[in-house]
Amino acid sequence: MRCPACDHENIPGEDLCADCGMDLAGLDVQVWGVDPEDPLLAKPLAELPLNKPLTLGSTCSVAEAIELMRENHAGCVFVESKEQELVGVFTERDVTVRIASRGRDPEQTRLGEVMTSGPVVLQRDDPISWALHRMGIDGYRQVPVVDGERIRGVLSSRTVLQLLLDS
Repeated sequence: MRCPACDHENIPGEDLCADCGMDLAGLDVQVWGVDPEDPLLAKPLAELPLNKPLTLGSTCSVAEAIELMRENHAGCVFVESKEQELVGVFTERDVTVRIASRGRDPEQTRLGEVMTSGPVVLQRDDPISWALHRMGIDGYRQVPVVDGERIRGVLSSRTVLQLLLDS
């Protein structure tokens, strides 16, 4: 890809220009075969089939989260407060990085200790185009869709891809 600042030809996918050091992250992201003017992309997420979120409280153990993910063939659980507001996310990667690699006991470790606080969320009235942007730039396969602070569903990259393929 060509650097917009110095016109140097860089290897596709490079984050920085090899010549001038300009930040190239995200500049070569393209969605092939998708017309940005397609009315489908303006539809709100509330009109999509969202997956049911797997949720647990922050005082639940990591072992409970692992079991829930295993039973549901899921890659994450969302952590809610006592008021059922979304406060965090715990993923398969967290099991590896924050539990196993540090020798922590999943039975004794609480989700609130190891979750990622303040996860990226989408609003029910956000358009599909914004969801594609966030998922593509941030690299998430699943993003919670909220109404205020309450999680209402989970948008998966698979759902969006299927929607685009079917249109």
